[in-house]
Amino acid sequence: MEKNSDEIDIIDLLKTIWDGRKEIIIISFVFALIGIVSAVIAPIVYTSSTTFINSQTESTTGSNLSDVASLVGVNIGGIAPSNEIPPRMYPQIGESVEFKRKLLEKTIDEKREIKLIDFLKKYHGIKHSSAESSLNKNIKAYVSETENKLFEVIDEIVIIAINRQDMFVTISANMPNSEYAASTCINAREILQEIVVNNRIKGAKQKLEYSEEQLASKRIEFEEVQNKLAYFNDSNLNIVTSAIINQRAKLEAEFNIINAVMVELSKQVEQRKLQVSENTPVFSVIKEASMPVKRSSPKRTQIVLIFGLIGFVISSVYVLIKKSLSRTIKAISS
Repeated sequence: MEKNSDEIDIIDLLKTIWDGRKEIIIISFVFALIGIVSAVIAPIVYTSSTTFINSQTESTTGSNLSDVASLVGVNIGGIAPSNEIPPRMYPQIGESVEFKRKLLEKTIDEKREIKLIDFLKKYHGIKHSSAESSLNKNIKAYVSETENKLFEVIDEIVIIAINRQDMFVTISANMPNSEYAASTCINAREILQEIVVNNRIKGAKQKLEYSEEQLASKRIEFEEVQNKLAYFNDSNLNIVTSAIINQRAKLEAEFNIINAVMVELSKQVEQRKLQVSENTPVFSVIKEASMPVKRSSPKRTQIVLIFGLIGFVISSVYVLIKKSLSRTIKAISS
């Protein structure tokens, strides 16, 4: 008996829906129209992405072992240099002020020489606030109101994701223009790699610059002593006295010392150049950014179908509860 009553209930529900098919069609059609309007007015977005890997990154096993060891207070040396930014920290670089400022100053349209900052200001209607103080502009940590708005837009435009298993880095850029999406994606990758490289070779580069300064300084002294010795020899070609011999010996000794220092400094400079080159991370681009042909959003067909489905569900529920709802309202009013 229960099965028969259930079947009767289902048949009654289907009959009620069929009787109210006109209302269902009208409401579903209205929702579909809303979906069409929403799909048409929704901003067009093109997505370009690039994938790369730091070739000097150690194996996943080594990094996982280091992470586990650090949890129990054990430090495994030699796994990764202390001044190297690990790939899992790359998204934090994308959130930094340095990264965003450099990205804003990059050109996204070479022909018309349009920078990202100019495009975003115009597209999003971001205007420079007259209330911003010019006194703080020289402070690196200072972020103006205009910059803050631009930074929020960049957070939505540029996405940096890490495959923690293989340590692949993927950068995606969402822009209303296909060319701008590809340009922004490439610029973001180059800036990220530049920051990683500069941080990695910072110490070796400082040592190289110091050695080059010392070499330049000693080269000046070397040339002065060399000229002094040459002038002394030219002035005393036919004079042979103990005083002249002693003076020549002193100059030659000074010349030999500075020459030896010059040779050692030259070797040191070359060694430190090799060290900078050795410390420089090498990035392998697995997938280069390209101009997308198809937009990533809005997916208009999908939007219309979703709105139509929502309309169908709402109208069906309305048709089913319409009679009972009207009875409840009459009972309350009476």
